[in-house]
Amino acid sequence: MRFLNRLFCFIFAAIACGSCVESVTLSFEEMEAIALEEWIKINRPDLIDNYQPNGGYYVELLDEGVADSVPVRYHNAWLWFDVTCRDLAGNVVLTRNSELARMQDSYTDHTHYVPYFLFCGEENSAKLPEGTYMSMRNKLNIGGKEYSARYGTKMRLYLPSSVAAGDEGLSGDGGYEGQYTLDKNRPMIAEIKVWGHITNPVEYEDKWVRAFAEANGGLAPLPENKEEAEEQSKLRRSYMRPVITRGEESDESKEEEEIVYDNQWHMPVDSIAGLYVNYLYSPKQQLNYNCLRQDTLLYAGQTEYKIGKIYGTKSLAQINKEIDEILLKKFGEGLHPADAEPADSVSIADVWYVARLLDGFVIDTNIPEVKKLVYGNDYEESATDEATPIEFSLNENDTSDNSYVDAWNYAVPHLKLGAWNAILTVSSNAYGATGVTGSSSSSSANNYYNYYNYYNYYNSYYGNSYYNNYYNGYYGGMGMGGLGGYGGYGGYYNNYYDSYYYNNLYNNSYGLESEVEDTVSITTEVLPYSPLIWQVYVEPRDNE
Repeated sequence: MRFLNRLFCFIFAAIACGSCVESVTLSFEEMEAIALEEWIKINRPDLIDNYQPNGGYYVELLDEGVADSVPVRYHNAWLWFDVTCRDLAGNVVLTRNSELARMQDSYTDHTHYVPYFLFCGEENSAKLPEGTYMSMRNKLNIGGKEYSARYGTKMRLYLPSSVAAGDEGLSGDGGYEGQYTLDKNRPMIAEIKVWGHITNPVEYEDKWVRAFAEANGGLAPLPENKEEAEEQSKLRRSYMRPVITRGEESDESKEEEEIVYDNQWHMPVDSIAGLYVNYLYSPKQQLNYNCLRQDTLLYAGQTEYKIGKIYGTKSLAQINKEIDEILLKKFGEGLHPADAEPADSVSIADVWYVARLLDGFVIDTNIPEVKKLVYGNDYEESATDEATPIEFSLNENDTSDNSYVDAWNYAVPHLKLGAWNAILTVSSNAYGATGVTGSSSSSSANNYYNYYNYYNYYNSYYGNSYYNNYYNGYYGGMGMGGLGGYGGYGGYYNNYYDSYYYNNLYNNSYGLESEVEDTVSITTEVLPYSPLIWQVYVEPRDNE
């Protein structure tokens, strides 16, 4: 297989020598372009007419996609796409495909094998590898005819180093790597599958979260006016379910109030949009993740993760059942919230949790039995006898610890000790527009310049400006009874996500890392604009 790479290098060297003999000065890019053209003539002569002058690469169109779908280049949009990168000999250097990862011995049960999600606008301002970007944003020359990438497009790109890995080389990380790294100034083959694109990810994930809530108990209606909102806010601050029924009066001067808990999802704080708590959640009831309408699915398995050794061999329903059995065995059924003390009745509480994406994938947990179940061979019992509970200060005036996402800072004080709860949130209260980069501590690659980190940096640098506009427009622009109005959500999001430092502080400090196979540590990727759910059990700290 390495013969092809040697052939390319030989052609390149021959051109360089020839240029010396003829005293013709050629730049590196010019010599590489000639060498790549000769390689294509020898190995893929059928693609010689698919040359792209803008970028100097060649395209093999494997699937034209859905003919009546809107091309990617028509909008500044967020794009889902798969990619596998190889050198000219076919050696894998990066892949999002779990089966290829297993063949390359880079697969881990911690890795979320789903398409990338990135902002693809008019300018590639953060130096995403140009060839991939160009193939989706420009008209392509396919045998003399124009073509534009769209939903379902599958293509193979033959890229010179100038629009591939450049002078830094390329490798994957966090379970996405192959067995090889691509040396600097080397051409690359990238196979791409476009799954879909959306222009407003905030609106999309808000609909996803609402659909999830409706499929799992229902979404509590928002107050119809400001007075009702203020009344509900007072009750929430008292850690009570905000629906009240009036009991019979024992006398004319006294009115009794009965707090009625239901299985709906409620906003614990009026001014925080997209954050919900189910106070009556219990592991006795399985969560339904397959809740999006069929016409909103942009890639296979988007609402039910079905990939890999664990999720690919068991149904999500079976995995949920096994997780719920572990939780009930370890913590019991828990108290009814009406019989439990509020979480802030103690100075420190221990929070046990299972953090999941809305396709059911477990991204993090501090419960060893759940780790063993979902991380399979990646988790060794000897690594820890018992997971360390999270210490959470429940003093709302204490802002010294910013290591927790807003979903926790705002929701946990409203939970009950000894009771089960579930927290559901959009990304603005979690990992936001940057997400979390998947990584492996044992990787020898330069993480900043690997393909994923190019993409993550791209999102944080360019996508965040759009993120603020999305939230300001989507949440702040809705009136009374919607998600804006009395709460003033637009201003909150606009100010909050100007703080890029907070995102990085949180992403670097939150416990997504787990020790696996002696010295290897994997950080699970969380894509930008990813809603999350936590199954949570809260108990007072055992001082002993």
